[in-house]
Amino acid sequence: MKMLWLVVALVVAACGPSNAEVKVAKTAQYTAAAGTLFDLAIQAAQRDYKIGEVDPEGAQFATDPQFYSPEGGRQSAGAGGFVNMSPGSILLSLVVEIVKTERGHAVVITPKSFQVISGSPKPRELAPDDPNLPGWVHGRVDSLAVAIYEAAKQHAAAP
Repeated sequence: MKMLWLVVALVVAACGPSNAEVKVAKTAQYTAAAGTLFDLAIQAAQRDYKIGEVDPEGAQFATDPQFYSPEGGRQSAGAGGFVNMSPGSILLSLVVEIVKTERGHAVVITPKSFQVISGSPKPRELAPDDPNLPGWVHGRVDSLAVAIYEAAKQHAAAP
């Protein structure tokens, strides 16, 4: 019986952040200076992503573009540095921006994604609200939002 509860606990823990955690993270406003929040956001993002373009003056950065399978698994470069993509593969970068609000600052994360289309030499861009955008992309946005919130919650303004 104890083993069953252990398995249930592991499955629940592996599911990622709850809807409540995601909502808190995405709606949080912070009293910290933009530069402080920016540094905390980069540190949190570096735990799971390589950092690409950084614009400290604009208080935004992007994760390095990474190819993912249609199901959301990372596709890494093999021999010769080439990624073996398949139709439906997604090239994803997460753009993180610190924006000014009435109560301080907020963190906005926007996915920038391109989908490989069979027979097309150029992938198509998928807007954040595109119905063809796989759900796992929003899951990655949500997980990063929660990670940044966890790193910066000591600066969160009272709700």
